[in-house]
Amino acid sequence: MSPVPAVSPSRDPSPRRVVLMTAGGTREPIDDVRHISNVASGQLPAAMAECWLRLGATVHYIHGPDAHVPGVLRVSVPLRDGALETTLDALRADALARRAHLGAGELVCYPIRTAADAARVVREVAAAQQPTLAACAMAVADFAPVPVIGKLSSRPNGPTGDVADAGETLHIALRPTPKVIDLVLQASPGTALLGFKLLSGADEAAHQAAARHLARRSGARWVFGNDMSDYRRGVRRGVLRGPEGQVLAVLGDAQGLSVRALAAALVSAVEARLRV
Repeated sequence: MSPVPAVSPSRDPSPRRVVLMTAGGTREPIDDVRHISNVASGQLPAAMAECWLRLGATVHYIHGPDAHVPGVLRVSVPLRDGALETTLDALRADALARRAHLGAGELVCYPIRTAADAARVVREVAAAQQPTLAACAMAVADFAPVPVIGKLSSRPNGPTGDVADAGETLHIALRPTPKVIDLVLQASPGTALLGFKLLSGADEAAHQAAARHLARRSGARWVFGNDMSDYRRGVRRGVLRGPEGQVLAVLGDAQGLSVRALAAALVSAVEARLRV
């Protein structure tokens, strides 16, 4: 495993640089034991946060349940003879390198669960910190159920039981949630805002239109767009776009990049434009 990739902006950022980042997904409760969630892992924003910490920034990291957190290793270690020792040696070297990089900055974490939590915390942190940059990568649920106290019956049309009858359906009412990215500039008008837009199987025109719509609605200066079809193939790449959807930087090719290499490339691209 290689250490955190070096980031080489045009010059070192101010030691007072403050970055607000959101990562992972939210969990919207259906009842006391069920929830609606999504596939967001927070890997990319966690790696981006590590890059900014290496540059000496103060990073306010707002993350959903089970999201990756900067400086925390999440790995599966094989127990086979030989492979175990090799993996542990690589993990130790990786952890020491990452700890050295993280020491340059300051990390403040805010764990949240729901879209409502995310909206409240993002508004409060943005207002209090007035960050230089906000990168809103969290996949906030667009809709949340009206939660039920207790546990819904698994047989909604009959007596309480463990197995639903064939053909039974359960209808859940959903209500729209706040657009969290839209709250950043309301609380901190001088912040440079980076949005994220994930589509699935979309063409160039759709990506361009989605980035333009997000930028116009939220005030984002840039939008990083990628496609779920790439992720399904294990390819990490994306495009940094301007407020009209125009391509500013293509990050990764058909073979893709590692998560940390993509994070480093995206941070470098944003840093270069932040100073223009």
